[in-house]
Amino acid sequence: MTVEAIHYAQVCWLAERKINMKLIPVIFFLSLTLYAKAQQTDTLKYCVRDDLVGVGGYDPVSYFKSKKPVLGNDKIHLTHDGVKYKFASNENKKLFSSRPEAYLPQFGGWCSMTLVMGRATRPVYENFLISEGRLYLFERTLSVNGKELWLNNPIVNEKIAIKNYTSYKDTGKIQ
Repeated sequence: MTVEAIHYAQVCWLAERKINMKLIPVIFFLSLTLYAKAQQTDTLKYCVRDDLVGVGGYDPVSYFKSKKPVLGNDKIHLTHDGVKYKFASNENKKLFSSRPEAYLPQFGGWCSMTLVMGRATRPVYENFLISEGRLYLFERTLSVNGKELWLNNPIVNEKIAIKNYTSYKDTGKIQ
């Protein structure tokens, strides 16, 4: 339903009920505000850049097809759940669009290991793991590699990361 159609329906509803016509602009503004809020990208659920590009601009399908991820092309992209994803080829875009959940990184693209540690941080997109058909991304600093820490106990780390990610995406805090 378009914004204009919503506005028209509201005006008709108000006119039928003989509500003060001075309230119409206020109600229209409130409906636009609610509509805009519904269209916003959930930046707690997804680790995105300021321009709402996911996976740091890398092609999410490329993680599964080669040993190194490939940066996506600005001209080949699509939006899924408010996040823009870029692809190295139209073939990869088509694969993603047919089954996005198969290619999306775990935990919305946040670093899997720092979620275990009680923080949500942006990963180093070249530091990744494919395990059981799922993509995990990790932070890496000069002294710590999140992927190496994760692999010390992946089953326990997965359980903790799921719990912490659920809390973070719902509240913005890790309990």
